[in-house]
Amino acid sequence: LDGPVNIHLTGCHHSCAQHYIGDIGLLACKVEIGADGDTVEGYHILVGGGFGPDAVLARDIYREVKAEDAPRTIERMLRGYLSHRSGPEESFLAFTRRHEVEALKAMFDAEATA
Repeated sequence: LDGPVNIHLTGCHHSCAQHYIGDIGLLACKVEIGADGDTVEGYHILVGGGFGPDAVLARDIYREVKAEDAPRTIERMLRGYLSHRSGPEESFLAFTRRHEVEALKAMFDAEATA
């Protein structure tokens, strides 16, 4: 990356780490695995939050991502950003705000097969 990306991670549903204002926000959750109700640790992943003059709440992009899959998911997101940004001057925040969530997911998910 050639510019900063603010990542806010919290396990507190009261937004103690303000996951909703990070370029990328991770909110801890339980992810159900299997039909018997077993769960593992995971995250809801959000993008595009900001504060101050750029104040806006982040948007959900992925729900219930297993904690073990979160690093690869974020790597795919950053690769998608680098592949599709308008130029080196476009920040991750500007990029995510320029696209709808479904378009972002399509770009990010395409990086899994690249």
